[in-house]
Amino acid sequence: MRKLSIYLIFVAIWVIGAVAVATFPGLMAPAAGVFMLTLDEVVALFLSAMVILTMIFLALIGFETGRFVAEHLR
Repeated sequence: MRKLSIYLIFVAIWVIGAVAVATFPGLMAPAAGVFMLTLDEVVALFLSAMVILTMIFLALIGFETGRFVAEHLR
């Protein structure tokens, strides 16, 4: 169950980060300058990455939960 709580913490951090960027897109202005992209492109890229990472960690949470339940039922 320890892995499960670590995964949940990562998902919570990423969701909070995604909400912060969606609410205040100006936070990504320095990254837009570094990548030489428009602010909208950087925000879209960041939010896409957050969605992908969140789905990966939710899949890992499901895997760990399934393993925990299988061990409990033995």
